[in-house]
Amino acid sequence: MEENKEPVKKTTTRKSTVKKEPAKESVDNDLQAQMQQVMQMMAQQQQMFMAIMQQQTQMQTQSVAVEEEPVKKTRVNKGNVQDRGMTKQGLRRKYRDTDIYVQSVSQGTVYYKGKKDTYSWDVKGEVVAMHIDDVIAMPEKYLHEPWLVLDDYENEDEILEDIISALELESMYRNLYILNDLEEKINEVDMKELADIIKENRAKGGNLCLDITVIVQNKIDSGELNNIRKIGEFEKILGRSFNK
Repeated sequence: MEENKEPVKKTTTRKSTVKKEPAKESVDNDLQAQMQQVMQMMAQQQQMFMAIMQQQTQMQTQSVAVEEEPVKKTRVNKGNVQDRGMTKQGLRRKYRDTDIYVQSVSQGTVYYKGKKDTYSWDVKGEVVAMHIDDVIAMPEKYLHEPWLVLDDYENEDEILEDIISALELESMYRNLYILNDLEEKINEVDMKELADIIKENRAKGGNLCLDITVIVQNKIDSGELNNIRKIGEFEKILGRSFNK
């Protein structure tokens, strides 16, 4: 008889899958790189913050400086523009060692060759120091037209008043003041005084009317001058019509 033999089971070996973990050194390198990036970002942010703070501090300092700076005002006023009895010879004696500061009110270059020196103003608003002899000897077109004016800020009050008197610049300065009044407060200008100034200027062949006309039209265009009665007074005094 044959013996029943159980089938022999073959032993199978399962292959286990082993997960490879990243090397510790690689992980450490990645962490270090990330930390470096974070530190760099923090450093950049700190630099930006410091720069903003410094800029704000500078702006505040500048603001304070502007607020504390005294406002310069024109020292010569209408009441001072009068005959003080000063002569040209008196000016020479009194201010022979004093610089006289003269400002350009002309567009472009103004050139003047005096006995003591040669002077040049390249742009409107430029101030140049002059010898009193050269100021006195200037042709009328320079200071009466004017191409140049005495600087209000650099010259002392007494110097301004003496030169205006000796060189008979009272009329010219009255014209400058009326133009300044028209620019700053046109609705408050004394129309009778304006009419007298215009009449005097016309008699001397001046062109003050043209300057006033330009200012008035600009004020109408901007809306600052909108009083019909006031505009009519300007038209009567100037002999011109305005676009309303």
